[in-house]
Amino acid sequence: LRDYYRHVHTYDNTLVTKFFGLHRVKPSSGQKFRFVVMGNMFCTELRIHQRFDLKGSSLGRSTDKVKIDENTTLKDLDLNYSFYLEPSWRDALLKQIEIDSEFLKNQGIMDYSLLLGFHYRARQSLLRGGSLPESILQDNKLAVLSEQGKHETVSPYL
Repeated sequence: LRDYYRHVHTYDNTLVTKFFGLHRVKPSSGQKFRFVVMGNMFCTELRIHQRFDLKGSSLGRSTDKVKIDENTTLKDLDLNYSFYLEPSWRDALLKQIEIDSEFLKNQGIMDYSLLLGFHYRARQSLLRGGSLPESILQDNKLAVLSEQGKHETVSPYL
């Protein structure tokens, strides 16, 4: 716990889940139960259109649900996009993943994943006053290409 606390306080941009508390409640008329309070990375006014639970593996890593909707959490093999991030964003993301992975390794934790969410917006709405900086739109630094070749602009929630 001490190492975890140090890690999340040292690295503001950690991708490791932030735990805020572990509680035990015993109602006067019932059995005690425990629950965990964690940070929700999808706590946003924006609609999350797709969610992915990425483990970096292909073994059993596709969704076998017949009906897939916005509440379905997809897996590694369901992700058919190539990402192009502005170089400093890419470098910062990869560095944080490296730091977090080293922390998890040192803690003996090997079963972890990256939760990734997409909010799709029409390019026209971004140009009319979206929240992304104009330089990103002009330089096309944040773009996603699907395997079908369709260009989409997204707000990634990593």
